[in-house]
Amino acid sequence: MRPMKDLRHYFTHFKSLGGVQSILRSHLSEEHIHDIPASLAVFFDDPDASCPEDGFRVDSLGWSGWTSIAQARRAFFRSEGSRSSHTVIFHDLWGLAFLADLAPCQYRMGAIHSHWPGLEYQLTQVGPWLDGVFCDSQAIAEVAMERVPHLKEGRAIHLPVPIQTFPEFLSRIRAPMAHRPIRLGFVGRVDHEQKRVERFIPLLAALDHSGLDYTMEFLGSGNAEEHLKRMLQKSTKVTFHGRQSGDAYWRILAQWDCVLYTSDFEGSPLAMQEALNAGCLPIYPRIHSGGDRVVQEVYPDGLYTPEDYASIAQRLSELTRTMESEIEALRQKAISVSQEYAQDKYHLRFRQFWEAILSRPPVANPPTRRRRASLMDQIPMGLLRRLDDRALFRKQPLF
Repeated sequence: MRPMKDLRHYFTHFKSLGGVQSILRSHLSEEHIHDIPASLAVFFDDPDASCPEDGFRVDSLGWSGWTSIAQARRAFFRSEGSRSSHTVIFHDLWGLAFLADLAPCQYRMGAIHSHWPGLEYQLTQVGPWLDGVFCDSQAIAEVAMERVPHLKEGRAIHLPVPIQTFPEFLSRIRAPMAHRPIRLGFVGRVDHEQKRVERFIPLLAALDHSGLDYTMEFLGSGNAEEHLKRMLQKSTKVTFHGRQSGDAYWRILAQWDCVLYTSDFEGSPLAMQEALNAGCLPIYPRIHSGGDRVVQEVYPDGLYTPEDYASIAQRLSELTRTMESEIEALRQKAISVSQEYAQDKYHLRFRQFWEAILSRPPVANPPTRRRRASLMDQIPMGLLRRLDDRALFRKQPLF
């Protein structure tokens, strides 16, 4: 029987473009359809964004980089102190270390959407407070079970990211590559911190040096978009589409031959899965993520050593000389593998996992005492993160 308890999701942002935001929207929409009382509190969106949306509730706390942990805790208590949720889910575990004692609930879960630097340390800090975690890849689930032993008892799973699938009325058919440029693309958040899109500058220089006939397109927006436009403005081979949606989004993906990534860390990138569903072949760094495993299954030759741009040029050059029937077989494999990430399958697996967690007594040890007052918690979080990249992961401040 499906659980009818309420769910409260927590994350940093909702209005911006990103894979986690897409997952959150999918969660809230699906839970609304199934009459599961679900809502979301976001930490850093503008408070004016707090409104009912598509039938579900989104509350924004309005923090910024100038907000300290102490101020954040006060704002969180004002918002959540009178709420007693049945199940809370901290996405990417963000804020759990310094907010857990202020979020009363019966079950506390984590969603881990990528393997960021410091995840292992963070799990040792907050793991005892978790009844279960669902992860974007099996590799991340294994990390969680290693760091938090009680999660080994069926409480940590790989839950493939829920993707939109290619519309049936559109065409994935591409013209043969023999007499045209190979069409390359990047789709997702155009940022420095995780996606490291500035690496496309030397990557494209390496492609130019190799003599490869190509075009390169960026689909998405982010804090590195203007920088990339300035650096690549002289190239006639590069196009920036910005943020697109609906049929326009899919028509762009359906024209690409390959989707490229230069990330430092990932889970199983949602945008990459959607590109695969449109028939793109992945070119992806070997960074020991869930994405590696997907690429290994679809197109093993697409894995490369990070920042080895010459090898990417060589691989793409070889691909242009590959028989069209072999390329089409690879495309069909990409479509088939990505189809397993369809939204209906994701949400069925999530509800089954949630039911399994609720069918057993809570195992998480709730915070036994409030976070102690400290000088560290008075420092703006933007500055604190620069001073100590683990500061936001600790359940108690250092000073």
